[in-house]
Formats: sequence, C-alpha cells, structure tokens
Amino acid sequence: MARRKSSKKSYSQQIAGVAAMGLPAPAQKIVTSRFGSKLFVLLIPILIATGVITISFNGGIPSVSFNRQRAAAVGSEVKAEAIKAAERVRQYNDSSYR
Repeated sequence: MARRKSSKKSYSQQIAGVAAMGLPAPAQKIVTSRFGSKLFVLLIPILIATGVITISFNGGIPSVSFNRQRAAAVGSEVKAEAIKAAERVRQYNDSSYR
C-alpha cells in the first residue's frame, strides 16, 4: 500500500505562504515547502533584526528593502566569529582534558 503525503500544512508553511504571496510561483513553492518554510520563518526575523532587511509603510502599504552593504558587513562579522569559534574548538580539542 502506497503512503500518501499529508495535505495538511504546518503553521510555518501557512505563515510563509501568506508572507510569500507577492513572490513568483517557483519562489513560493520553495518558501512554502516543509524545509523552506522553517528556514524562512527563522531567517527573516534575524535579517530584520540585523538591519539587512527593512520594512517601511507608505500609506498603509508595506515596502521591503534589502541593504547590500549591511548584508556584507553582517556576513564579514559572521565569518570572523566562525573563525574565532573554530579556533576555540581546536584549542579545546588540543588541550589535555581527555
């Protein structure tokens, strides 16, 4: 007996579907997939909090803008932190705690 996929959407898929209404159909399909919706719901607030994406309202209509310079700055900060974290892991592994 073949198992059918559940047609019920998760909450993250429902939220991502509403937020992605203005996107082209292929992008909507990716954003509303099981993995894509979870990534979307987690990533968008982070991008807004870091200032990479800004939302402004003009006459009650929201407009979204993407700040490329801020994205580059955040990317370099994340890269620097990742290098520091990798170095700390190497130091921990090299220590005599074993």
